[in-house]
Amino acid sequence: MGSGFKGNTGHYYSISENLPVMKEKYPYKNGYFGKIGKNKKNRTIRNIESDNPSKTAKEFYDTLTHGGKEEKIYDKTGKEKGFKTTLADGSVVTWRNVSSSDGSPAVDINIEYSSDNGGIKQQKIHFITGGSNNGND
Repeated sequence: MGSGFKGNTGHYYSISENLPVMKEKYPYKNGYFGKIGKNKKNRTIRNIESDNPSKTAKEFYDTLTHGGKEEKIYDKTGKEKGFKTTLADGSVVTWRNVSSSDGSPAVDINIEYSSDNGGIKQQKIHFITGGSNNGND
């Protein structure tokens, strides 16, 4: 029997508790992960490049949501389309293997109700094919 929290932790984590590990593994600057997407005026749409975008997106999501409460999410037809995790501070992080906007894997970070976001900004991250995971802006 598990603890009810992702990673079988005995503790309900906040998003800020997972931030130090995230900063080591992924490009991060001024509260944002990755690079600004195609629409340069909208800083909240981000890209992280990877040789395996699906795998990288899932690893990113699992690391950021460690110690949270996860549930499946479904599309209008009832087909599973991803997962949503609520963290102790009220942050909600969603992972979809196929985003509706461009078909890439995506992670949405919603900190609207967060009491302890550690400086992470609200954003949607698309995981795209590319040679590296480097670079911020």
